[in-house]
Amino acid sequence: MVNQITGRIESIGAIEEIHSKDGTKTYYKREIVIDATRCDPYTGERGFESYPSFEFGGDRCKELDNYEPGQIVTVSFDISGVKYNDKITNEVKYFNKVRGFKIELRQNQSRQQASVSHPSQNEMPVKDPADDLPF
Repeated sequence: MVNQITGRIESIGAIEEIHSKDGTKTYYKREIVIDATRCDPYTGERGFESYPSFEFGGDRCKELDNYEPGQIVTVSFDISGVKYNDKITNEVKYFNKVRGFKIELRQNQSRQQASVSHPSQNEMPVKDPADDLPF
């Protein structure tokens, strides 16, 4: 199942290097935060604020170089959880990880509406002369 969310990019973090315990492997990750606050459809007022963060790993870190804060994007992501047994307190803890695997730029709505409301002359519908007949 694909999870997706659309919002405005709030911030894009730097690439982080994470080394394995034995130092033989290096993992790269990068975080992006989007403003996914929903607005009331009738008043346009912002509702409960929502700023989810997504972790992109490996080669996908460089994909985020093509984006900048303020752009509207759709992020496809996967969520996974890890169960951890704390050996000191004998407490069971759970950690979630939200991993982004795809990001797509959305076009500005105002640009889309402008092209729809003002078609070019070549796109104008051809009028049928029979439409002007009174009967």
